[in-house]
Amino acid sequence: MTNLHFNYKDVFRAGRLGFSAKKIWLAFLGLLIAYIGYGILSYLAYIAGGIEIGEVWDVYRLVPMYPSGLPWFTWLIWIVAFLWWLFVSLIFGVAISKVTYEQLKGDEFYEIKEAIKFALKSGKATILAPIVLVLFMIALIVMGIILALITWVPYFGQLFFAVMSILAFAVCLFILYLVIVTVVSLIIGPSIVGETGNDTFDTLFESFSVVNDQPWRFVVYEFLLMFVVLIGVGLLGFFSAKAIFLGQDVIGLIVPAEKLDNLLINAAYYVKITIPPVCPESWHNLITGYIESTGMPNLLYPSGYLPAYETWSGAITSFILGVVYYFIILFIKSLGVAIFWAGNTVIFTVLVKKKDDKNLLEIKEEIFEEPKKEEVIEKKEAKKPTAKRKPKRTRKSTKRSK
Repeated sequence: MTNLHFNYKDVFRAGRLGFSAKKIWLAFLGLLIAYIGYGILSYLAYIAGGIEIGEVWDVYRLVPMYPSGLPWFTWLIWIVAFLWWLFVSLIFGVAISKVTYEQLKGDEFYEIKEAIKFALKSGKATILAPIVLVLFMIALIVMGIILALITWVPYFGQLFFAVMSILAFAVCLFILYLVIVTVVSLIIGPSIVGETGNDTFDTLFESFSVVNDQPWRFVVYEFLLMFVVLIGVGLLGFFSAKAIFLGQDVIGLIVPAEKLDNLLINAAYYVKITIPPVCPESWHNLITGYIESTGMPNLLYPSGYLPAYETWSGAITSFILGVVYYFIILFIKSLGVAIFWAGNTVIFTVLVKKKDDKNLLEIKEEIFEEPKKEEVIEKKEAKKPTAKRKPKRTRKSTKRSK
């Protein structure tokens, strides 16, 4: 079992815990499944709005952003795409948290297959918890709209509005409080389920408990965790870019420069990183400056497609290299995701110790072994009533008298 300090120092373990082949692979699978579904549904949203596939490809490549300036039904399709991405991320967050929790308890050989099974079985609580909160907020807003209609009644409506204004103010404050709890449940919910296996109600209870009992620790720890994530992703991205350049230099010793440049430029044509428009300008400049400092500005501004070298074989090679570029980008993002969920697992463990004086790492999980098929068959046969056998009649041998 890992000995924790149960303070802010433990947050810095997230970098080491996240830098794990199992966690990175789980994060990679989660991102791959999430982005495939998101990309397909996002393209459908733009197509439904009358936008050609080629136009969407030129602007966004594989990962379109939200459709601005299009009909309302395109937004509904895009919201479904975003929810798919979010729910898949939460499920795989449970799996990563489960692996991290077992590692902290001392089980270094907890299998990926078992983590995915656990996430599929118990992970629905991380999805239902924020949904319950959102539905409750919608119900409060609808009730407020219904009460507001009373103001249309002459004389009485205005008096009713004045009397109910204090209650309406309190309800609005409560809705803002629920928004905060919803965000907290999205951030730490997978870690709650991954460590405790809680259902939806218990996950909500723990989310409220964190907000009420340890709000400042949670905020400070999350800022420290984001710092660790940025450092980890930044270092891996930098060295990945240098590794690509090193590979190009080695291959360039043998392959002609004209051929290699054609293949790599056309491969880069397929890849584009789009920064969401809602991203603050400071973050936008930071991301842009970092990508340009790695020597890969083509990720933000890809060049046009050149005539393929050696026709069809060059085109196929460039396409495959473009897919490899996407896998490298997902690999870099996977480290950040693994560090994030591993760090939140540590944060929740520390917060539970602070607020409940309980060490989750000392809790032993009860294991119920499923009976084997042979044992089940034997028990069923033992329960069956046995039919009484009738004694066989034997003929008495008669001695013949001489």
